[in-house]
Amino acid sequence: MLLLAPSLGLGGGIERYLDTVERALDRWGAKVRRVDMLTPGRRPTPDAKAVFASRALVAARRYAPVRCLLVGHPGLLPVAVPVAALARPRRSFVVFHGTDIWGTSLLRRTYLTRLARARPLTVSSFSAGALLPLGVPVVLPPGIDPRWRRTLEEIPRLTCADGQPVVLSVFRLSEWRQKGLPELAKAIQQVRKGLGAVRLVVAGQGPATSDLIHFLDRFDDAELRVSPSDAELAKLYAAADLFALCTRTSVRPPCSGEGFGIVLVEAQLAGCPVVAPFSGGSADAHVARVTGWSPADESAEALAAVLLQLLSDRACLAEAGERARAWARAVTEPDSYAERVGRLLFEVPVPSSVAGLPRMPDGHDVQAAGSTALW
Repeated sequence: MLLLAPSLGLGGGIERYLDTVERALDRWGAKVRRVDMLTPGRRPTPDAKAVFASRALVAARRYAPVRCLLVGHPGLLPVAVPVAALARPRRSFVVFHGTDIWGTSLLRRTYLTRLARARPLTVSSFSAGALLPLGVPVVLPPGIDPRWRRTLEEIPRLTCADGQPVVLSVFRLSEWRQKGLPELAKAIQQVRKGLGAVRLVVAGQGPATSDLIHFLDRFDDAELRVSPSDAELAKLYAAADLFALCTRTSVRPPCSGEGFGIVLVEAQLAGCPVVAPFSGGSADAHVARVTGWSPADESAEALAAVLLQLLSDRACLAEAGERARAWARAVTEPDSYAERVGRLLFEVPVPSSVAGLPRMPDGHDVQAAGSTALW
């Protein structure tokens, strides 16, 4: 397979998604030839883009014909079209992650129609519905790196039933407004009126902008953790009573929305139940009213109602955390994910006799527990 990727070594959700797909294919036994546009120290200048295009064309000539071409972002489509002409792939996919669904220009959409046998590939059923005008999409939810998964599923819970409740939110810090932090902070202020002290912890890849720092300084019991290590992030998940992701959905510029929300699955692996955004693709990242909940709308008032209900019963919240960890373990099992990725991208038929579905602690099939078992 030939993989065209926006970056390597810079971090971020898109890079993590493609890295996990690449590792899954390696686990499955496929050979992946990857060409990255940006690496640490290389800025997105015209020269860097020209070098990327040249390297991609060289790889296309060298490895043609390829069984599959995976274009890791619609922004790479201008390069992908000539690459596909040289590589002659049997199958082609263009990955749409979230806001790029609505923010992709008409020109790039035209490029997609020119990419032979190409199909949109996205991370959730919600995103797939939004992509229907471009063709019938393929859904491939994010996986989790096996080592990171092991860290999360093995870390013990660090919460205290009699201590101060802790609500955690994790996102790229530069996107704090789009991720709904103002609404979350306001909702927690309302919860404190009925419940007492509640601690808000915000963590994510930095840097933290001055306006974010000034915003959080206005609130009591608010903590900001900038660019935590994996070990530190795992402890934050384990110490939180509840994880909240409150991404706003807007199809008008500046576009925002949650294509999936892999942090929701990470939190559940650590045994933390979740509150997901009102809309977007996060419905595929938890089991509704079993391992996670969503507010009735995007208002701070609706969010506060959910937070108050959940934080008022810490025992039930702990039970939801146990169910969340069991579900997340089942749907992120590395061998199963690798098999799914390989069969989907290389069009290998699924055997007529398949193994039974993973089961929840109560004995119900994962798929029966909700429409979220897309792995």
